[in-house]
Amino acid sequence: MSHLWFRQTALAAALFLAPTLCAAQDVFGTLTAKIEGTERSWFLTADGEQSQSHGLTIAVANMQSFSLWGQPTANTVAETKDSLLLKFDIMAVGSTTMPLNVSLTYLADGWASGWLANEEGQTTFALSTFEEVNGGVLVEGSFATTAYYSDNLVSSEVDPSQTMQIDGSFSATLPEALLQDQ
Repeated sequence: MSHLWFRQTALAAALFLAPTLCAAQDVFGTLTAKIEGTERSWFLTADGEQSQSHGLTIAVANMQSFSLWGQPTANTVAETKDSLLLKFDIMAVGSTTMPLNVSLTYLADGWASGWLANEEGQTTFALSTFEEVNGGVLVEGSFATTAYYSDNLVSSEVDPSQTMQIDGSFSATLPEALLQDQ
Protein backbone atom coordinates (compact mmCIF):
# COMPACT_ATOMS: atom_id res chain seq x y z
CA MET A 1 0.00 0.00 0.00
CA SER A 2 1.55 3.29 -1.03
CA HIS A 3 1.95 6.26 1.25
CA LEU A 4 0.19 8.54 -1.31
CA TRP A 5 -2.84 6.25 -1.51
CA PHE A 6 -3.11 6.20 2.30
CA ARG A 7 -2.85 9.99 2.45
CA GLN A 8 -5.54 10.53 -0.23
CA THR A 9 -7.86 8.03 1.48
CA ALA A 10 -7.36 9.70 4.87
CA LEU A 11 -8.04 13.14 3.35
CA ALA A 12 -11.17 11.90 1.58
CA ALA A 13 -12.44 10.30 4.81
CA ALA A 14 -11.74 13.47 6.79
CA LEU A 15 -13.64 15.61 4.25
CA PHE A 16 -16.52 13.14 4.22
CA LEU A 17 -16.82 13.08 8.01
CA ALA A 18 -16.28 16.82 8.54
CA PRO A 19 -19.36 18.87 9.38
CA THR A 20 -20.68 20.78 6.42
CA LEU A 21 -21.74 24.37 6.65
CA CYS A 22 -24.82 25.38 4.73
CA ALA A 23 -27.27 28.21 4.93
CA ALA A 24 -30.05 26.97 7.14
CA GLN A 25 -33.64 27.91 6.54
CA ASP A 26 -35.62 29.60 9.28
CA VAL A 27 -38.44 27.38 10.51
CA PHE A 28 -41.29 29.50 11.86
CA GLY A 29 -43.99 26.87 12.25
CA THR A 30 -45.34 23.44 11.45
CA LEU A 31 -48.34 21.73 9.96
CA THR A 32 -49.06 18.30 11.38
CA ALA A 33 -51.60 15.96 9.84
CA LYS A 34 -52.59 12.35 9.59
CA ILE A 35 -52.40 11.28 5.92
CA GLU A 36 -53.30 7.73 4.95
CA GLY A 37 -53.16 6.72 8.62
CA THR A 38 -49.67 8.12 9.21
CA GLU A 39 -48.96 11.19 11.36
CA ARG A 40 -46.68 13.57 9.46
CA SER A 41 -45.16 17.02 9.94
CA TRP A 42 -44.39 19.72 7.39
CA PHE A 43 -42.26 22.77 8.07
CA LEU A 44 -43.06 26.42 7.42
CA THR A 45 -39.76 27.86 6.28
CA ALA A 46 -38.21 31.08 5.06
CA ASP A 47 -34.86 32.12 3.68
CA GLY A 48 -34.80 35.81 4.58
CA GLU A 49 -37.89 37.24 2.94
CA GLN A 50 -38.28 34.30 0.56
CA SER A 51 -40.99 31.83 1.54
CA GLN A 52 -43.97 30.06 0.05
CA SER A 53 -45.95 31.04 3.18
CA HIS A 54 -47.28 34.54 3.76
CA GLY A 55 -49.93 36.69 5.36
CA LEU A 56 -51.85 39.56 3.80
CA THR A 57 -53.89 42.23 5.60
CA ILE A 58 -56.76 43.70 3.60
CA ALA A 59 -57.60 46.79 5.64
CA VAL A 60 -60.73 47.76 3.68
CA ALA A 61 -62.40 44.42 4.44
CA ASN A 62 -60.93 44.14 7.97
CA MET A 63 -59.58 40.76 6.90
CA GLN A 64 -56.31 38.88 6.98
CA SER A 65 -55.44 36.12 4.53
CA PHE A 66 -52.90 33.39 5.30
CA SER A 67 -51.15 30.84 3.14
CA LEU A 68 -49.21 28.26 5.17
CA TRP A 69 -47.12 26.13 2.83
CA GLY A 70 -45.67 23.15 4.67
CA GLN A 71 -42.38 21.94 3.25
CA PRO A 72 -41.47 18.23 3.51
CA THR A 73 -38.17 19.07 5.24
CA ALA A 74 -36.85 21.91 7.38
CA ASN A 75 -34.18 22.57 4.72
CA THR A 76 -36.44 23.48 1.80
CA VAL A 77 -38.23 26.72 0.98
CA ALA A 78 -39.92 26.16 -2.38
CA GLU A 79 -40.58 22.42 -2.74
CA THR A 80 -43.92 21.45 -4.23
CA LYS A 81 -43.71 17.65 -4.16
CA ASP A 82 -45.02 16.12 -0.92
CA SER A 83 -46.07 19.55 0.43
CA LEU A 84 -49.16 20.54 2.42
CA LEU A 85 -50.80 23.89 1.73
CA LEU A 86 -53.37 25.40 4.12
CA LYS A 87 -55.05 28.66 3.14
CA PHE A 88 -57.59 30.63 5.15
CA ASP A 89 -58.93 34.12 5.72
CA ILE A 90 -59.79 35.68 9.06
CA MET A 91 -62.35 38.45 9.29
CA ALA A 92 -62.55 40.51 12.47
CA VAL A 93 -65.99 41.63 13.58
CA GLY A 94 -65.57 43.56 16.81
CA SER A 95 -63.54 41.32 19.12
CA THR A 96 -64.67 38.16 17.30
CA THR A 97 -62.66 36.54 14.52
CA MET A 98 -64.32 34.40 11.88
CA PRO A 99 -62.40 32.02 9.60
CA LEU A 100 -63.47 32.08 5.95
CA ASN A 101 -62.43 30.51 2.63
CA VAL A 102 -60.52 27.56 4.11
CA SER A 103 -58.76 25.29 1.63
CA LEU A 104 -56.31 22.44 2.05
CA THR A 105 -54.15 20.93 -0.67
CA TYR A 106 -51.83 17.96 -0.33
CA LEU A 107 -49.45 18.14 -3.30
CA ALA A 108 -48.47 14.47 -3.39
CA ASP A 109 -46.70 14.81 -6.75
CA GLY A 110 -46.34 18.56 -6.95
CA TRP A 111 -49.09 20.28 -8.91
CA ALA A 112 -49.44 17.16 -11.09
CA SER A 113 -51.57 15.21 -8.60
CA GLY A 114 -52.72 15.20 -5.02
CA TRP A 115 -55.69 15.86 -2.78
CA LEU A 116 -57.82 19.00 -2.63
CA ALA A 117 -60.44 20.35 -0.22
CA ASN A 118 -61.57 23.79 -1.35
CA GLU A 119 -65.36 23.76 -1.28
CA GLU A 120 -67.29 25.89 1.21
CA GLY A 121 -67.94 23.88 4.37
CA GLN A 122 -65.78 20.94 3.26
CA THR A 123 -63.16 21.59 5.95
CA THR A 124 -63.83 21.96 9.66
CA PHE A 125 -61.48 24.68 10.87
CA ALA A 126 -60.81 26.01 14.37
CA LEU A 127 -58.54 28.95 15.10
CA SER A 128 -57.32 28.70 18.70
CA THR A 129 -54.72 31.52 18.69
CA PHE A 130 -54.53 34.68 16.61
CA GLU A 131 -52.34 37.42 18.06
CA GLU A 132 -49.52 39.81 17.26
CA VAL A 133 -46.21 38.75 18.85
CA ASN A 134 -42.68 40.15 18.55
CA GLY A 135 -43.23 41.88 15.21
CA GLY A 136 -45.12 38.95 13.69
CA VAL A 137 -48.43 37.13 13.92
CA LEU A 138 -49.03 33.88 15.80
CA VAL A 139 -51.74 31.63 14.35
CA GLU A 140 -52.63 28.21 15.75
CA GLY A 141 -55.51 25.88 15.21
CA SER A 142 -56.80 22.64 13.78
CA PHE A 143 -58.52 21.33 10.67
CA ALA A 144 -60.32 18.22 9.47
CA THR A 145 -61.44 17.50 5.94
CA THR A 146 -62.35 14.87 3.43
CA ALA A 147 -60.20 15.78 0.43
CA TYR A 148 -60.82 14.68 -3.16
CA TYR A 149 -58.17 13.27 -5.50
CA SER A 150 -57.06 15.34 -8.47
CA ASP A 151 -54.72 14.38 -11.27
CA ASN A 152 -54.44 18.06 -12.18
CA LEU A 153 -54.37 20.30 -9.12
CA VAL A 154 -53.79 23.42 -11.22
CA SER A 155 -57.25 23.02 -12.78
CA SER A 156 -58.88 22.26 -9.39
CA GLU A 157 -60.79 19.42 -11.06
CA VAL A 158 -61.34 16.57 -8.61
CA ASP A 159 -62.69 13.03 -8.60
CA PRO A 160 -65.24 12.97 -5.75
CA SER A 161 -65.28 9.16 -5.82
CA GLN A 162 -61.69 9.10 -4.48
CA THR A 163 -61.48 10.58 -1.01
CA MET A 164 -58.95 10.79 1.80
CA GLN A 165 -59.47 12.02 5.35
CA ILE A 166 -56.91 14.60 6.48
CA ASP A 167 -56.98 15.77 10.11
CA GLY A 168 -54.35 18.03 11.55
CA SER A 169 -53.16 21.12 13.33
CA PHE A 170 -50.93 24.12 12.70
CA SER A 171 -48.80 26.52 14.68
CA ALA A 172 -46.93 29.40 13.06
CA THR A 173 -45.42 32.70 14.02
CA LEU A 174 -45.21 34.47 10.67
CA PRO A 175 -42.38 37.00 10.79
CA GLU A 176 -43.06 40.60 9.80
CA ALA A 177 -41.07 40.12 6.58
CA LEU A 178 -43.77 37.68 5.35
CA LEU A 179 -46.71 39.96 6.25
CA GLN A 180 -48.01 42.46 3.72
CA ASP A 181 -50.67 45.17 3.75
CA GLN A 182 -53.01 45.86 0.88
